[in-house]
Amino acid sequence: MSIRSPIFGDPKPPERPGSLFGAAIGTPTGGLFGPYVVSPPRTPPTEASRYAQLPPEFHLDAAPPAVATAGQLDSVFPSWVHDFSEAVLVTFAQSPDVVTLRASPRLECANVVHPTIVRADAVAWRPMACEATGTRGHLFTLSNRGQQTCRIEVSLAGGGDELGRVVVVQPEYSPVAIAARTTAPSSLLIFDNVRAHTESLHALRHTLATSGDTGYVPTQELVATGALNELVLATDHSAEAAVARRHWKTLKLLLAALSTATADCVDAYAQSELRRVNQCVVGSDAWRRVI
Repeated sequence: MSIRSPIFGDPKPPERPGSLFGAAIGTPTGGLFGPYVVSPPRTPPTEASRYAQLPPEFHLDAAPPAVATAGQLDSVFPSWVHDFSEAVLVTFAQSPDVVTLRASPRLECANVVHPTIVRADAVAWRPMACEATGTRGHLFTLSNRGQQTCRIEVSLAGGGDELGRVVVVQPEYSPVAIAARTTAPSSLLIFDNVRAHTESLHALRHTLATSGDTGYVPTQELVATGALNELVLATDHSAEAAVARRHWKTLKLLLAALSTATADCVDAYAQSELRRVNQCVVGSDAWRRVI
């Protein structure tokens, strides 16, 4: 999860460079300007040279700019303007945009949160192992019309039968793309303990319901739709495949619980912001029919 950050202060204006004056070293007899008709100034200029104001400092990792939001929603995911009918998974990305959600009466959202829709019509499995660490697990690959759309890497805790770390990776992810801001950080989601993360969201929902000073941006969570549960895992008939099918069912249950907790926090924060600006949106919870 991502809690709304405080605003960055204006950058400190740069100090104006001055001029350097002083007596010449080793001045020849008659002075430096002896051969010239025009004499040099007797005193240095009283005013330093003026320079144009430098532009504000650029921060690669700066938070979205804070704006006056007395009449705007802030950092809300407007679920009611999106279509999730083809989604299997949904991740989230925040941008500094100000989006008009409704023309009359006017409703705007600053630092709006956008969804990334993951579509899939098939899921395949293969075993996963790391020789360096001895970690074993499963790699579940989601695809749509033959094109890979998402990978879910699941490690087995302590080499046993319990699911441990879960990593959700979208095809556009790469460290370079994240650094260049050409793809959202949520294209890679890492859950070291899905159950513990889900519990932390339950606690956050209570905070959102009781505190108007807490914001929530779901850029480190995901939402799964009912379509994920309908995907049939393609495996062979080996003993490892039988274990993988069992763990796939467990994983879907974990992601469903995480999804519900995430959606609860999204809706709680959206309703809090709507109350703050004295607005109401009909059908703001309609997306829960597919979540």
